Amino acid sequence: MKQLIASILFLLILTPTLQAQTLQEYQVIAGENNPLLKARYAEYQAALQKVPQAGALPDPEANFGFFLEPMERLMGNQVGEASVMQMFPWFGSLGAAKNEANYMAQMKFSNFMEAKINLYHDVRTTWLNLYQIDEEVQLLERELEILQALERVALAKYKSAPAGAAPSTPQRSSGSSSSMGNGSAGTSSSGMAGMGGGSTGSSSPSRQSSGGGSMGSSMASSGSSMVDVILIRVQVKDMENRLALLRDSKKPLIVAFNNLLNREPDLAVQLTDTLQPIELPASLALIQDSIRQNHPMLQMYEWDEKAREAQYRMAQLMGRPMIGLGLNYMILKPRTDETSQMQMGGKNMVMPMVSVTLPIYRKKYNAAKKEARFEQEAAVLNKEAAEKALFTELENLLYDYERATRNLKLLEDQITLNEQAIRLLTTNYSVAGAGIEEILRQRQAILGYRQQQLQAVTNQHIAVSAINRMMNSDS
Repeated sequence: MKQLIASILFLLILTPTLQAQTLQEYQVIAGENNPLLKARYAEYQAALQKVPQAGALPDPEANFGFFLEPMERLMGNQVGEASVMQMFPWFGSLGAAKNEANYMAQMKFSNFMEAKINLYHDVRTTWLNLYQIDEEVQLLERELEILQALERVALAKYKSAPAGAAPSTPQRSSGSSSSMGNGSAGTSSSGMAGMGGGSTGSSSPSRQSSGGGSMGSSMASSGSSMVDVILIRVQVKDMENRLALLRDSKKPLIVAFNNLLNREPDLAVQLTDTLQPIELPASLALIQDSIRQNHPMLQMYEWDEKAREAQYRMAQLMGRPMIGLGLNYMILKPRTDETSQMQMGGKNMVMPMVSVTLPIYRKKYNAAKKEARFEQEAAVLNKEAAEKALFTELENLLYDYERATRNLKLLEDQITLNEQAIRLLTTNYSVAGAGIEEILRQRQAILGYRQQQLQAVTNQHIAVSAINRMMNSDS
């Protein structure tokens, strides 16, 4: 009993680790661990640090001087001086510089958000491709089992053909007309037996004709069944090879998926969800509005435009004078008056100072303003071009989605009809022993339809994922 309780507790502890991770959890892991996304976020944090730098005053200047020989002044002999000067840009210059740096940081944040939605889309797309391969493997495994069952049936018919040909003798004793009727029924073994019976029925008694037809039927049925076995084995070998190639194709995708999550490349990927046809996230008008408002690339160009406006404002203000305020401290010693021989002066002095820069060389300031205007114009045009490119991509995605949706409806009908045909062909083969080629052909057809159906569902999800990426939506 203690061992049983310990086992139950162990399973309860182990259960959370055994639960299959969902696609959303994989995306969260990728967002936390992906090195490229971390690099984009670090770039954003670095750009934020430029905001206080741009808004800071220039460093004050301090000067110290000493005279090797005291300089005679009226108020005493000056032995040294110290001065401090602080320059102040024109009013509003620092604010414009801070705005520009802040907008540039927001551009870096938009780059980070674009990298994030692209990463999530890559994780989702790779996961969907892995899911498709896994489902195709299951389809081929089921089809291989069916082919192996057909092979066993055909082999059993081949082994029992000589003993099982006798019961069909009375049906072929009526001569040429009866045998030709069987031939027209579409079974090769019955047709060969019928022609054999017809050739003897015109010149021999009925009993002799019956015996000759039985021998011909046995040989034809035996040969046909062996051909059926060979044909099925060819299909089995082809299916086994396709399965092996399909399983091998999963490894590069698993490595790529784990690299996106920045973890060990050989870790298993959970694929437990069952994909169903999916609807579009919103109407076309809402999708377009969401792209205009939320896509990081368009937001980046909006921040760029604002940054260039702040850059133009700063270029204007930098063309204004800078004002400097400071203090000059003079160190004085008393001096002896030559006439009265009295000590005079010697009191240190403090002198306020004001300085002004003279921005008389205007070419560089005018060029800076023109540069800002051209950069702003480029940002507006880049945003317009990016928006048109996004809407073009959106139309392609909508086309892919609609094509996948229509294919799903068509493939569902085709699969239903082919399944009915296979049931009829299988029944005919079980009774008459003919038509294995058509069965194999129809089985290949229905397998192809199921693979196309799986591809269409995957394409639907990939298209919706790309649309969500453009809308900056993680759903």
